[in-house]
Amino acid sequence: MKVVKKIVRAVGASTATVIMVGVAPTFAMVHTGWRIASIVLPRRYFHYGEDFLWGSYQKVILFFFEHMTGVEIHISGNVPNEKENSILICNHQCTMDWIVADMLAARQNMIGNMRYVFKNAIKYIPLYGYVFGVHGGVFVKRDGSYNEKNMNKVLCYLMKQKVDMNLVIFPEGTRYATKRKELLSKSQAYAIENDLPPLTQVLTPRVKAFQCALTTMRDYVTAVYDATILYEMQTNLSSGCRPAAPSMWRFLMNEKPRILIQFHRIPVTEVTFNTQKSTLQWLHNRFAQKDSFISQHYGLPEDKNSGEVTAGVLTPTQYNKQDVVFTKEKCPNFSILQTLPPTVALTAATAALLLHPTGRKAYFFSLLGGSILGMAYAKVFL
Repeated sequence: MKVVKKIVRAVGASTATVIMVGVAPTFAMVHTGWRIASIVLPRRYFHYGEDFLWGSYQKVILFFFEHMTGVEIHISGNVPNEKENSILICNHQCTMDWIVADMLAARQNMIGNMRYVFKNAIKYIPLYGYVFGVHGGVFVKRDGSYNEKNMNKVLCYLMKQKVDMNLVIFPEGTRYATKRKELLSKSQAYAIENDLPPLTQVLTPRVKAFQCALTTMRDYVTAVYDATILYEMQTNLSSGCRPAAPSMWRFLMNEKPRILIQFHRIPVTEVTFNTQKSTLQWLHNRFAQKDSFISQHYGLPEDKNSGEVTAGVLTPTQYNKQDVVFTKEKCPNFSILQTLPPTVALTAATAALLLHPTGRKAYFFSLLGGSILGMAYAKVFL
């Protein structure tokens, strides 16, 4: 019986993957068509339509990752019901973190308004990188050659067009993993160099992108959202150790996945960003709380010898034990009436293209030609 269930889940996960990836060329055709058709319109109208298209594709993703998997989402804290321009900072463990950001935005009716700070290599992903850039994504390099001027330019353009904004930043810069001991050691060394206590369950946050976003949009955003994400899979429920975060495939394959989210809304007026040093201290404080919360949740020992502390910065063990209360019942799913229509529409449109000789040519031209042109566009303009 277990083997049958596993086969069924594998078929479901494979089907979901084929559809999500397979409709991408169709989506790219529609996206490019709207970009061309909207040339005669004021630029802000292009972004209204483009946000709708972006949100539609993200709803396809949520159809599979939320409705098909039957995931249980438990949230400590109150996600706002109304739209507002904001910056979302999260801990980063796996590619699933991007999907969780979708889940949060969907509950605020902002799934089409998400913009991201990406690592630079993502802009060269066929089809996707081009759309990420056109949608207002900011690409930064990991090697320290951070381009503040480019990020400022993108954000100022979006503000000028008065687009709704939910800017997603993973300040750690790369994914935390329990097995990546060398990465954690480098992160802790960076903390010590900056007179900050080293952390053990998250990486020391990097501040430049967050600082640029705050200073550029200080009069445009009203809040910073701070989310700590944890995953509980049926295969990793042992206590006393922190399990590895799931890949997208493993999440789709899991029978009863659970996501725990600790959520805080911080008015932007309460965020310190006068100088890069003060912003780093504020950001590090938030990640120290994440570090403490994760340790407590998994029953891990907290490091009590974290070194000297700069005035105003607390070690994880200096925080009181956090009174974190997750909802006993899972949060209501995002309405399937929101996710099913775009899933059916894009799947049907893709099938129609592939069933017609001319449609197949257009589909594969979008796949191959669009990938090449998109990467060239990314090289020149992003």
